[in-house]
Amino acid sequence: MNGMTLPRRAAAVAAIATTAVLGAIGTATAAPKIDTPVDAAIAYLTETAGTDQNALAAVTTTGKTAELVAAAGLKNIGFTPFGYQAPTLGCGFNLPFTMTAASAVSGQAGPDTGLAGPPGTLRFQAAPATVGMPLASGLSVAWLNVGNGRSGITPLDEMTEYNLPSLAKTVDTGPGTVVASLWGSIDYPGSRCLVLPTVGLFTVPDLPVEPVPATTSAAPTTPGQAPTTTGQAPTTPAQAPADTGSASGSSSGSGDNN
Repeated sequence: MNGMTLPRRAAAVAAIATTAVLGAIGTATAAPKIDTPVDAAIAYLTETAGTDQNALAAVTTTGKTAELVAAAGLKNIGFTPFGYQAPTLGCGFNLPFTMTAASAVSGQAGPDTGLAGPPGTLRFQAAPATVGMPLASGLSVAWLNVGNGRSGITPLDEMTEYNLPSLAKTVDTGPGTVVASLWGSIDYPGSRCLVLPTVGLFTVPDLPVEPVPATTSAAPTTPGQAPTTTGQAPTTPAQAPADTGSASGSSSGSGDNN
């Protein structure tokens, strides 16, 4: 745990996220330096965001957080929610804004439960504080693995069995410490929610591959030999029973001769 208790790690993550968000506000776009895999990933995210201001804001927050995490050497964060709920405009009842909870669950070995993907992945999920079924998802997540330099801007476009947005997506991040920002829009009947960026840190464990179970089949026999059986050896065909009548007769005859 890097010598840090859970409360200290929580405070460190909150401070890093807040610093990154404040640093992203009003920051002019400059030519990025390319010195490390994290620098290359930030440059890729910036290029992918293009001129979309919302995407650029999320990428800037993600990049600054990744730089701070790399400098601080934070590992094994272990948190599943984002650092804070995302302020959301345009949906709700009596308030001008609501909050959207976001989370990410690292992959797990074993059968698919629908809550997490396979090892080496993160499954992102958003849960707006509103009622009704979403009709369309414009949510995206900008993510960067500080450990291996992987990055991307991925839409949360998975669908439910009823062909409605699940507001979720499983991303192949690889193992390591992952920084991610989630933002975008969600359409509901009669309203559109605008979700402002929220940033979080997650640990994707490097799970070992499960060994293949040994088979229980018997060892092959030498060609030409009959397989060995575990039961009793087969008996020879039963012989015809002795003629007890003849035996009795002989015995009787001997007695008569006497």
